[in-house]
Amino acid sequence: MVQETAAGAYLSPSSQLGAKACLVLESPNFDVFDGQGKRLLLGKCSRLPDDEEPGAGRYGIDFHRALPPFQEASGFTCDWGEGPISVNAYTYAQYLPKTLRFREFTANLAFAARTLEEYQAKLQVYQAFYHSIYRAPCPTVIATPHSGEVRRPPDQYHPFPQHETDAWTTRVAVHCLDGGPCEGRRLLISLHSTDYFGAFFDLGDFGLPQNRTLTRLTGRLNRQFSQDIRALLPAYRDYLVPYTLARLRWMEKRWGTLEPEALTTTSTASRFEILRLMRVLEPWLPPVETVTLDWLTRGLEAFFTSPPRDLITLNKVFSGRKTAGLLNLKENLRRAGFHTAVQVECSRFLSQHHPGLAAAIIVAVEKALGTKSCGEGG
Repeated sequence: MVQETAAGAYLSPSSQLGAKACLVLESPNFDVFDGQGKRLLLGKCSRLPDDEEPGAGRYGIDFHRALPPFQEASGFTCDWGEGPISVNAYTYAQYLPKTLRFREFTANLAFAARTLEEYQAKLQVYQAFYHSIYRAPCPTVIATPHSGEVRRPPDQYHPFPQHETDAWTTRVAVHCLDGGPCEGRRLLISLHSTDYFGAFFDLGDFGLPQNRTLTRLTGRLNRQFSQDIRALLPAYRDYLVPYTLARLRWMEKRWGTLEPEALTTTSTASRFEILRLMRVLEPWLPPVETVTLDWLTRGLEAFFTSPPRDLITLNKVFSGRKTAGLLNLKENLRRAGFHTAVQVECSRFLSQHHPGLAAAIIVAVEKALGTKSCGEGG
């Protein structure tokens, strides 16, 4: 029901989607559809700050990050060995592409801007995205903020730029329309995909107190979908292990080490990825003094030899708690009359090859948390 690139990025709707939902807004950065008691916001722009076409109105914006100050202090600093610098839109742009290596920028700020005029143009797009969420007439809003196409070529600063797209998420989002409208309370679902190891389907609670019920709900989802998921594990292993090893080999070759602490001043992005993999594999890894490729490889193989019982998890990938603070999410949900919001991380394997199953899990979450029917359009 959507047109996608070969890498799974969203391009445009197909006529099939038009039969199920009404196009409310079309732009170079995101599209908005209403149908079946749901609003879909499908990202089209790249999340990378130096991957844009200003003449066409297409900007590099990460909608899941904070609106940055232009040149004022943000409260964050970054130090790559030359002394701390302020993290804001201007310094983000000034030091590109080097800043792509450092999560102090990429994990906090929505965009970079060299001039105030550029800043204002991106600000308007960012605000329009959230206006479309919080003023939606439908009770359920499903947003795919990172589904846009990445056109930036690889280089030493970002060797895998296409991996920044949350691939195949829009096909999952439109499959959710088949679930029909639900009765109850307003809900925001932020839908993502990932190739992080062990993340088959993960819910993030955004740190919201009303999401305490997700612990019990995750258990119910595992019981409901466990047989479907278990049947996919051999194919999932054949997809995920080679991908993970290829990334580790690149990091080892590029940085000369996989030791997280040694990466602190060279690539906090690589450091973050390795630390996260080590946390996931901890039950399958013997204690060692040095992190090596062979050690991590043994953990990858052991994981699938005796996989965990539950592959639908809670807060194991990205809980969304930091993002909630960056977006002032709790207060914005309250003002807009939303009951709650959840972050969903699907494995890219699941999103690409089994979008119907991914959507069925999301619809089960939607029904459990509660929504109500509404008129279309708006």
